[in-house]
Amino acid sequence: MNSKKRRQIILNAIRELGGKASTRQIAIATGFDANGVSQSLGAMSGRGLVSMGDYKMGNTEWMLVKIIL
Repeated sequence: MNSKKRRQIILNAIRELGGKASTRQIAIATGFDANGVSQSLGAMSGRGLVSMGDYKMGNTEWMLVKIIL
């Protein structure tokens, strides 16, 4: 699977989870490995697609970034 498709699946999962979700929740929703999801989210954060929220008990929360055109 290419990275663009993987990004879209992760973004859709966060959207379906209410716009905010932990790495673990995203991994469960997508069926992807949590470490891979974490790496993807880090790259997506660098592109301004998601932002890192709270870090609780070893799990990071991620939020969709609102893009205003």
